[in-house]
Amino acid sequence: MNTLAELKSQARVVRHMVFPRVEGVTPAERMESFYGPTARVYDSFRERKLLHGRRDLVDMLPVEPGCRLVDLGGGTGRILSYLDDERRSRCERITVVDVSASMLAVARDRIARHGWHNVETVRASATDYRPADGPVDIVVFSYALTMMPDWFSAVDHARSLLRPGGTLAVVDFYVSRKHPAGGGVRHAAWRRHLWPAWFSHNDVFLSPDHLPYLRERFTTAAVRERLGPVPYLQARVPYYLFLGTKG
Repeated sequence: MNTLAELKSQARVVRHMVFPRVEGVTPAERMESFYGPTARVYDSFRERKLLHGRRDLVDMLPVEPGCRLVDLGGGTGRILSYLDDERRSRCERITVVDVSASMLAVARDRIARHGWHNVETVRASATDYRPADGPVDIVVFSYALTMMPDWFSAVDHARSLLRPGGTLAVVDFYVSRKHPAGGGVRHAAWRRHLWPAWFSHNDVFLSPDHLPYLRERFTTAAVRERLGPVPYLQARVPYYLFLGTKG
């Protein structure tokens, strides 16, 4: 049962989502204006109520000894909580990259609280960040591509960060094309029109082109196409999990 404090926290996030104040010229400024006011309660609502599939994606990651992992658009670093201590300790370094100072402050608190000595944060965009010591083994986008205006450039940049044979892992909202290729899930017309309009109110842009572009740029290792419940609505939004390797 939710406590009164939890209900108030949820109500605050819902109010902010319904009546968002998105200001600024650059994507970084708009991200900070939207997520900054609710950064401290971001995980308690969106993670449990809306952002499905993160644990499943982490379970799919090929975390090997000496692995270097980058979480692009990683926000509060919440997805790292799904890496158990043994798998996390295999990593030489994990880097959480985001443009929002408020979200990264929450990530740093989480890192310090858990004593994750091999995890760092970097304030940068998903198209600008580049590690100083060369290619990495895994790049993750967790509900990040839908918030990036130039998402295809972010995918291309992620590919450039990976070593040959490295892994790209993505979980995000989407809608299908009207006639998806390769046996993909075909969404009803109302889903393909409703959800992009609904989420765009919060500067989250669902696209029918995510999966086709990911399949084009990477060798597909796994794809899962699912529907997840939306809080307080009798409807389910499409989301996908994608795991691909750089050829």
